Amino acid sequence: MKKIIILLLTFALLSTQLVFAEGNKEMNGKNYGFHVESDGTITLEGEPFYGFGVNYYAAFARHVESEEQRTDEFKAGLAGLSSYNIPFIRIPLCSYLPTYYDLFDRDPERVFSYMDQVLDECYKNHIGVVCSLMWWSSVVPAHVGGKRSDIGVIGSPTLEYAKNYTKAIVERYADHPAVWAWEVGNEYNLDADLCDKEFKIFLWPDGIASMPKENINGYDYYTSEELRTFYTEVAKVIRQYDTYRMITTGNGEMRPFAYAIYKSSQKMSKDHTWEMRWNGNTRKQFDEMNAYMTPDPIDTLSFHLQSGSADGSNKYVMEFDMFGERLSSEEYFKAYYDTAKALGKACYFGEFGDMLDMESAPDVIEKFKEVTDAISASGIQIASLWQFQDYTDAGVAGEKLKVLSDLNLKLKTDGKQKTDAAWADKTDVTETVTETEVITETEKGTETEKAADTDETVTDAVKEPAAQKNYLPVILGISAAVIAVCVITAVLIKKKKK
Repeated sequence: MKKIIILLLTFALLSTQLVFAEGNKEMNGKNYGFHVESDGTITLEGEPFYGFGVNYYAAFARHVESEEQRTDEFKAGLAGLSSYNIPFIRIPLCSYLPTYYDLFDRDPERVFSYMDQVLDECYKNHIGVVCSLMWWSSVVPAHVGGKRSDIGVIGSPTLEYAKNYTKAIVERYADHPAVWAWEVGNEYNLDADLCDKEFKIFLWPDGIASMPKENINGYDYYTSEELRTFYTEVAKVIRQYDTYRMITTGNGEMRPFAYAIYKSSQKMSKDHTWEMRWNGNTRKQFDEMNAYMTPDPIDTLSFHLQSGSADGSNKYVMEFDMFGERLSSEEYFKAYYDTAKALGKACYFGEFGDMLDMESAPDVIEKFKEVTDAISASGIQIASLWQFQDYTDAGVAGEKLKVLSDLNLKLKTDGKQKTDAAWADKTDVTETVTETEVITETEKGTETEKAADTDETVTDAVKEPAAQKNYLPVILGISAAVIAVCVITAVLIKKKKK
């Protein structure tokens, strides 16, 4: 009997070692991309990095949505950005459309082939990517037939789908040198704590077929607390597969009344609705909300701002009424930077420079330069111009790119934007750069028919994308069972001897 116990214990220990060996498999072992130091400094290849990038929403999203899957558009766009010395871009590795996730569930490898093409082209042009994983807060809940508040419910289909989608993307691209940072989504905080008991506003826009209006209730609103849970759980998945790269939320501006509506949502009724209060934030409350909405392991505070008027009043927005004061752009930007620094986190100005109704004003470039000067003076290291659905350098767009080009070249000259090491000797890791599979129209039709014949559940493809199945739970389960048998056997033997 003792020999049997020894054999069982040996097997259990070996199995456990296998689990930990697999679980500790080093991903991003070469430390690609942005990294946040303990004091909040953003580094690239060990050096502090400063730079101005752009948002290029359509690079992947338009590619995957297009029936033709044309590559010439994003290839030309990336080449154009490279010619303007743009060191990094922010793009969604998803789409604004709910149908995107239907496609991903049916044929993840096809979607991955499109991602490969875009990321490999970024590599070829020496452009890093801030990868936004789930762009619009409403889409995943709608895709799985849930409520938006489900983002904060541990074990809900919405949160599980989001975590599994995140795993699939991060695990696949953790070792891709063009990936410089991970972002959870886009401006989820702007919907947090908004509630209308008559369900007339703050809800999903028309066009999401899976969300019939007659089924709307209070759970279609979500709170900052629920969003914080979502951010934490998704970021933990990212950290499981990439222990190095920067992680940000993708938050928009911290609403001027964010603290008041957060406190309102904490007093919700049983039907998940609440009365909103609109008191303005104090500086202390601004700091508290930014800290609350940037939970560990997220290491980067995010915000977005436009500098034009959205109501057609034709005025620049260069000053802000905040904390009972009138703040300049530099002062307001620095408030985010200082809050991040106090938290030991980085600060990312994810969308700037959109002048909205002032885009065609004769002095728009002069004002644009005022904004970039304010960003530099505030201490913020990285910022992304909101410019492109589709790339163009015509007119004002080209003038803005010229401004950013000059700024980035000056940063290079000053030794603040060292990128050469990020692109050196990486070809062994990016074999797909010249070998990405091109799927013919005939193959596409065949594969689509095959996908249509499957009986996959809505999350099967996300849980186990091809060639990436995770056997750790099985091994862990076997190990636990064996250990349990050993313990029970030992106890029985002991009792028998007595």
